[in-house]
Amino acid sequence: MKTKRESPLLEIHKSLNANIGEFAGWIMPMSYGDYMKEHLSVRTEVGVFDISHMGRLRVTGRDSLLILDYLTTRKIVPIKNIIIGPNAFLNENGGFLDDVLVYVIEQDNYLLVTNAINKDKIKNWLLYWRDIKKMDFEVKDLTDETAMIAIQGKKAKEISILNSYSNLKPLTFIMSENPFLLVSRSGWTGEDGFEVIGEERRIREIFLNLVNLGIQPCGLISRDSLRLEMGFLLYGEDFDENISPVEARYWVFDISKEFLGKEKVMEKLIDGVEKLRVGLKFKKGERFIPRKGLKIAIGGKEIGEITSGHYSPLLNRAIAMGYIKSTHFFLGLNTEVAYRGKTFSAKLSDFPLI
Repeated sequence: MKTKRESPLLEIHKSLNANIGEFAGWIMPMSYGDYMKEHLSVRTEVGVFDISHMGRLRVTGRDSLLILDYLTTRKIVPIKNIIIGPNAFLNENGGFLDDVLVYVIEQDNYLLVTNAINKDKIKNWLLYWRDIKKMDFEVKDLTDETAMIAIQGKKAKEISILNSYSNLKPLTFIMSENPFLLVSRSGWTGEDGFEVIGEERRIREIFLNLVNLGIQPCGLISRDSLRLEMGFLLYGEDFDENISPVEARYWVFDISKEFLGKEKVMEKLIDGVEKLRVGLKFKKGERFIPRKGLKIAIGGKEIGEITSGHYSPLLNRAIAMGYIKSTHFFLGLNTEVAYRGKTFSAKLSDFPLI
């Protein structure tokens, strides 16, 4: 049985009366009493998230560029201080091992941010190919010696302690080594913002300073509802090793370059696929959470199923994403979703849902 890991900021969250729960094997803040308030704070002003559960892997060495360019789906351009993402590792069948961000520190020095559940898998995958191809690079896991937070929202760049980073362009970063601190203009909410990785003590200090400035602390429930509004996928829910970028409509690959799994991706592009990812919007005011596994139907005939859902405080309606038969991919079509003896009407919609 795997030991649960705790956020290095956990005592701070407890002092703020957060609701604590488990996600991907980590003990993390789920909310601070009202996820809808947290959600709307990000959409209208700004909020701060603890995302220390994300994996952080440093890849260095003479062949680090070569291996990352082969194993990931986007061209790795060795331009310092840019982020190449979203990017992805695929298996030989073109299914997702993970979606990642690749931070280019320099030509032979990279940082990967992975999903929490895939960190060890990606590390082992890199080492496996290092041995197969007899390449020269190392992979160091920084997850346990660092923490990570995200400051997200329309007013993020107005925060006084972030003023010195306000000129960062999207998907760029600056970094210092001693002590290690990386600040990027990035996020996973669909809003402007920053993500900060650094030594635990420094990240605790920054998080507390932000809260003391009146910034709303946000938990993983609002992070989930925010990403669903944008149509951002969650690994293990919306895609996995059996789903290709084509079926997921997750365009994270460059056809102009070679990458592991490209042949299978091209086959699906040429021959077509049986299912496609789609968004769903339910009628306003109907308060229920569309659950994973609920069936999507037309006239009582099943055409697909939901992979994740939530209630959108911004739209005042339930929203979801899932996969339907490609033969029924008609955006705007009204479908039915049955839940606990009641049938709800859901319109097939493209992303973002807001």
